[in-house]
Amino acid sequence: MKFDLKKSLFVSMAALGLIAAAGVANAQPASAKTYARVTMNRKMSTDPTTRNVTFTGNNALYTKAGTLRGARVVARTGTLNSLAKSGSSSDNFRAYRVATTNRNSVYYKIVSYDGNYRGWIYGGKSTGTFGGGITQFNTFQTGTITDAMKNSTYKFANTGVANDGKTVTYVQPAWTQYKVGRAILDSSPYTNATFKIDQTGTRTREGDQWVHITAVDTNNSAANGWILFSGLTQAQTPIADNAIRINLVDPSNNNNVVKSFDWSKTGVTKDSPLGTQSNGNWTIASGDQSAIQSSIRNALNGTGFNLDTLTNAQLSALAQAKFGGSINLNVNKATAIADNAVRISIMDSNGNVIKSFDYNKSGATKGTPLGSQVNGNWTLAGNDQTQIQNQINSTLSGTGYNLTLTSAQISQIAQATFGNGVYISANSNAQIADTVARINFVNPSGTTVGHIDFTKSGAAKGNPVGTWNGSAWVLSDTDANSINNSARNVLNALGYALPNNGNMSDAQRAIVASTRFGSSTNLNVLVTNSAYSTLTPRAYPANWDWGWGITSTAMTAVTTPRVQTSMAFPDNNTYTADQLYQMTDSQRAPILTAVNNMSTNELSTLNSEFKKAAQLQYLAPSGMQFSTGAFGTSFTDNQVMNYVNGNSNIATLKSPQFPVFTKGTNSAAMAWSSLTYKAQNADSGRNGSSVNVYYNYQF
Repeated sequence: MKFDLKKSLFVSMAALGLIAAAGVANAQPASAKTYARVTMNRKMSTDPTTRNVTFTGNNALYTKAGTLRGARVVARTGTLNSLAKSGSSSDNFRAYRVATTNRNSVYYKIVSYDGNYRGWIYGGKSTGTFGGGITQFNTFQTGTITDAMKNSTYKFANTGVANDGKTVTYVQPAWTQYKVGRAILDSSPYTNATFKIDQTGTRTREGDQWVHITAVDTNNSAANGWILFSGLTQAQTPIADNAIRINLVDPSNNNNVVKSFDWSKTGVTKDSPLGTQSNGNWTIASGDQSAIQSSIRNALNGTGFNLDTLTNAQLSALAQAKFGGSINLNVNKATAIADNAVRISIMDSNGNVIKSFDYNKSGATKGTPLGSQVNGNWTLAGNDQTQIQNQINSTLSGTGYNLTLTSAQISQIAQATFGNGVYISANSNAQIADTVARINFVNPSGTTVGHIDFTKSGAAKGNPVGTWNGSAWVLSDTDANSINNSARNVLNALGYALPNNGNMSDAQRAIVASTRFGSSTNLNVLVTNSAYSTLTPRAYPANWDWGWGITSTAMTAVTTPRVQTSMAFPDNNTYTADQLYQMTDSQRAPILTAVNNMSTNELSTLNSEFKKAAQLQYLAPSGMQFSTGAFGTSFTDNQVMNYVNGNSNIATLKSPQFPVFTKGTNSAAMAWSSLTYKAQNADSGRNGSSVNVYYNYQF
């Protein structure tokens, strides 16, 4: 008998297989993984703009609800965390379907704006709110239009078809709403069109500024839409025949125009030069130079640039500039001022800065005034005044100038705030002739803007200009008329005038009459370029009764809706109110948890510090210009208050918002609050000069 080993093994294995199969068939059922099932799946119908989301990093993205059979990972939590922190708005996401499972879980189907990611993600237990792996996300933060934007017109800087955010317009800022694209595909037909800005804001991820523009000519309204602010250039309005357009340019940035303004002068003709030529040298009148320098300084305020001293080459170029034309002047990047310093710049009579220095004070904080107000008058502490005068003396040593601070200049410096600068005028050491009485003109801010030298036949050093009649100093009408005429010639070019309709007041005539030849005196002048008075808010606490002895404090106008001061938090970071506002709920959650763990005293201090940061700040409203008629016309305090109370946006002012934290079970709650300032009283005054309005507030 033959034994077939191969066959025997085959049979044995088959037998074992049958046995195994039989064993499986007869065994008890094993425990198997169970999967969820969908109980609802529908398209979302709520406002699409409320369905923009970002990731918390708690859950991954799947091809279907993660607990369903066959669900595969589209993107893990690490990837989603990176997308949540992305600096590109194309990584924004929109939720568009919602589903629930028999386990009472909610899932949302989402898609990235660029279409690179699409899938389902766990969204919590309620269809009424986003939770779990996603949270609502604001893709765009609205902002406030500046006065400069409101008052300007703009054109496309470059036209064409480029989809780069700054060549064509968009229905919404690019990538801030899902599948909302361009308003126009080609801006070439609108090369010469002009637009106004009516909205502004920043994209949350990029932080770049976008503006909404509307065409001045409705025939171009098809181009209305959103565009990067950097994609616009300010439209050049026609230059008046009696004006020169002065463009202040940054030479380090392709001569980019930082600011531009038109400087005009009465009695000139188109194409005539601003200055005069003598022996081949072009010069500019002192009054014109001072006025232009002041306009330059005002234009550059807050830009980070300055042009405190015009060079000889710039003065020559200005002198040759023609009315009806334009000129470019290079500006300099300003040196930063420390938060605990006030920069004091000392000018000559032409408005050029001779020297400047920073006065530092230990413990001072940015935005607070250097001095204080006593009975309505600004003053410096004795130690501050002494130190500043000593620094002035040291700074001017060897310059040919001197300066002993006047009461007006002390008041001006006292009102200067730390982190900012102030400009004051010095006197030339050049001796005044024995037969000359120098009359310096001082503007409302205490700055000397110009002067005239009055001479008189037979005058001798030490003799008075006028006469003493036994009870008062008297100036003859002939001398008064001569001085008034000379003053008008100087002041008209500077934008100022003597207060009595261009003439000296009776009090000023007496001052000049008592002035001695060989010496000088000061006369106050008023701004003439506007018949409007600027309302200047000042505040005092509501629990103080108004009276003559009341002390008020200058308020600071701001345009940002929330306080900008940084505060220390228990997570070892500092945040401004604005930063807290712009955070997503998930970004804010750990901060609120840390705040909740603070002691009651620590929490009270945090709330108090944020509130103090908003104190004496107010959101700048419109309507802060007041007038009862022609320049120089007087008005009463009642007239001012009638105007204020008739305008709801200035009768009550609001501070920027600040957060208020309260403790909860596991996490602190955060609400927003602001201070309210209510107008109570005002000063009287004259059209063309600023006037104080006094507001009380409850802290």
